[in-house]
Amino acid sequence: MNVWLKRVLFSLVVALLLAVVGLAIFLLTFNPNAYKARLESLVFERTARTLTIDGDIGLSLFPRIGLSVSDVALSNRDAKDTFVSIDSARFAVAIWPLLSNRLVVDHVAVTGLKAYVVRDARGRFNFSDLLGADGASAPVAAPLAAATAAPGARSEFNIDIAGLELKSGRVQYVDQRDGLATTFDQIEASTGRVTYDQPFDVSLKSVITGNDPVQNAQLQAQALLRLNPGGRGYSAQKINVQLNGRLGNLDQSQATLRGNLAYDGQARRFSADNLELALSGNIVGAHPVQGLKASLTAAQLRLDQRNTALKVDKLALRAVGQDGKRALDLALDAPALAISPDSAQADPVTGTLKWAGDDTLAVSLGLEGLSGNAGEWQFRAVSLDGGLTQGERLLRLKLTSPLAWNTTLRKGSLGAIKGDMGVRDQALPSGGYEFPMIGSVHLDLVQDLLSADLNAVIDGGQAAFKSQTTKLSTPQPRTHFTLNAEKLDLNRWLPASPARAAGKPAGAGQATDQTTDKGGNAGRDKGRDTAPAAPEPIDLSFLRGLDVEGDVRIGDLRVRDVQLTGVSVQARIQKDALTIPKLAAGLYEGTLSGQFSAASDRTFGLKLNLDKVAVAPLIQASMGRNLLSGRGAAQIDLRAQGDTTDALQRALQGRVSVQVREGAVQGVDAARTLTDVAAALGNVLKGRLDALASPFESRSSTAFSSLDARLDLKDGQGTLSRLSVVSDLVRLSEGKPARIDVPGRSLDLVLQAQVASRLPKGLDVALTPLLGATIPIRISGAWSHPEYEVNWSSIRNPSIQRALKSGLMELLKGKDLIDQALPSPESDTPGTASKNPLSPASGADPVERIGKAIKGLLGQ
Repeated sequence: MNVWLKRVLFSLVVALLLAVVGLAIFLLTFNPNAYKARLESLVFERTARTLTIDGDIGLSLFPRIGLSVSDVALSNRDAKDTFVSIDSARFAVAIWPLLSNRLVVDHVAVTGLKAYVVRDARGRFNFSDLLGADGASAPVAAPLAAATAAPGARSEFNIDIAGLELKSGRVQYVDQRDGLATTFDQIEASTGRVTYDQPFDVSLKSVITGNDPVQNAQLQAQALLRLNPGGRGYSAQKINVQLNGRLGNLDQSQATLRGNLAYDGQARRFSADNLELALSGNIVGAHPVQGLKASLTAAQLRLDQRNTALKVDKLALRAVGQDGKRALDLALDAPALAISPDSAQADPVTGTLKWAGDDTLAVSLGLEGLSGNAGEWQFRAVSLDGGLTQGERLLRLKLTSPLAWNTTLRKGSLGAIKGDMGVRDQALPSGGYEFPMIGSVHLDLVQDLLSADLNAVIDGGQAAFKSQTTKLSTPQPRTHFTLNAEKLDLNRWLPASPARAAGKPAGAGQATDQTTDKGGNAGRDKGRDTAPAAPEPIDLSFLRGLDVEGDVRIGDLRVRDVQLTGVSVQARIQKDALTIPKLAAGLYEGTLSGQFSAASDRTFGLKLNLDKVAVAPLIQASMGRNLLSGRGAAQIDLRAQGDTTDALQRALQGRVSVQVREGAVQGVDAARTLTDVAAALGNVLKGRLDALASPFESRSSTAFSSLDARLDLKDGQGTLSRLSVVSDLVRLSEGKPARIDVPGRSLDLVLQAQVASRLPKGLDVALTPLLGATIPIRISGAWSHPEYEVNWSSIRNPSIQRALKSGLMELLKGKDLIDQALPSPESDTPGTASKNPLSPASGADPVERIGKAIKGLLGQ
């Protein structure tokens, strides 16, 4: 018995020794790198991705299964480009816990992780197949899903990782659908103990960079995470995220996020508690905002997509900032709101927006009386009260309407809009004006349609606006509208012009704070030393991406004092440009037609044609003075491109042509003026200087049979290429120079006034000495105060030549021939003493008045 016992024990010892020796030989001779090809082949069979292991694989089997690997890369599906790569990684797995269905992993260290994440135009990620998004990856996804499935639907296999450490990570993200490219660089991440469906600490640092849009920011984040991939449950508690730098149009920003977030994918529930989001910085770009400070807080948010339930508690949004010279202030409060399949109720929701500056915009919004349920809810009243203050003028809009929404049909409406729109301005005759309006707005997300139907009574006439917007879910919705109004007076809505604000008729000279020296030259403005304000840029960026088409018809339209009838306009906004291909209207017994265009690159074009227009009422309405009469036509063709009004003027190209027939120049009697000039010249030859009456008189006129003019423009410089005014006594034509500087608001023209060679019937024989004379008159200087000069020496007329030889030029030398070429407004008023220096009572030198009288032939 003892012998057999000894033999058994000896055999066991020998077997144990052989096993130990065999295991030692296996460990010494086993080479895991020999399985690289097999592993790469297995990955390709399961995922259609190429696994590349360029480094060595290190393996230990006891007491832990340890693995280290380097230079590993995995390609995208069915492609050779890299999806993810790792410089090195190491971890170890305890053997004995595997026997009890637990995976206990020692500390995991990964260095040099590089991932290239792409979302295509259809919204699919390049890793979706690894998550079981398609059938091809099911063999890989199935084991993972089985291992991590929820209790009751999964095995009892548990994962326990002591900790994870990531260094020198980099993730490049490209979103082809939204046109976004972002890189998360220098990623440093660490976690506490990671256990299935248990919270663990996470700390993350990264640098965010990118050029589309511009990004350069620092990211730091800490949270207590809880992951349940099998049950699609995720939560983040004690969140503390900080972001500093630039992200797109947000520069010098500081953003913080605190609170608790949770998402249950199976139940489709999202929740947030004690949420605090704060943001500060500057918005750059087309609409810059300086010193932006915004915050969003919520005590509780609950969204249950499966049961269509929403709960909000103490939500508040605040934002302040500075937009140029305007201050922005935004506030929104939702104290309590709850919508469920059984009921819907809420405390009043309020919001305000204020944009204060030279012009101030203030808007308040209110929602109250929520009822119904999640399937179909409605607010008893939605109110909008807005005002825009422009100086002393206030534009006001006030609307109320019930709001209804059907979740199942995905449609809703503002079904009974009632309100008023008006203006308050002391410059208006009644101090204010308003009109009532009614209508409705409907939204249908199934049909992708938004429609509006509004009606109002404006200026005693009916007005109707209708619009329909389709393709709402596309990047470029399409809108078509119509506006029909019997009467519309834009003067009620437009700010008063400077002339009106000063209480003077349009076109009258404005008083300026200037001094005049003895030579008649205007002195400096008191504010001339002040640096001029930078020109306001023209911003047409709002045209980009719009697709709008509409028709406007207005029976009676008034703009300032100009009246148009039967206005018909076709307007389109397409391809980043506004075009008016058709504009037609009646204008003072004639017609107006034309086209207009304005593109987002600040390119403008205008074509207008006027035909058979009564000139006198048009000039009276547009300029406030009676200068010309007759029946006229005009052709205007202008083009320009520029960022500011001044730049547009400097780039102005095109031409302006005017034709007037059977008209008259008001305020000047050419026959009487030339008779007085001829008499004065005779008196000069006799050594007498008699008084010369003013050539200007409001009741006088000089008839002409035709007036033709053409102005050619290039780079803002105009050339008067044609001027022909034909009357029985005088013909006026262009000379040289003939330049008009539009941006400089100055001119330098020579006009040739030619007296008829034969005396027309019924005129005074005293005109005989001036018959056939051509009198050149030069007009130069600023538009507001031009200087006039008669070139006496070039006049080929015997009477004037004899006067020159008799010392006329000596008498004229040093005389001021500029003073006033136009009569003062007071001189046109009956019963008012004339203040014109050309009148005898003014005491002006009679020789000087000869030049003024000749210049008077040009009219007012």
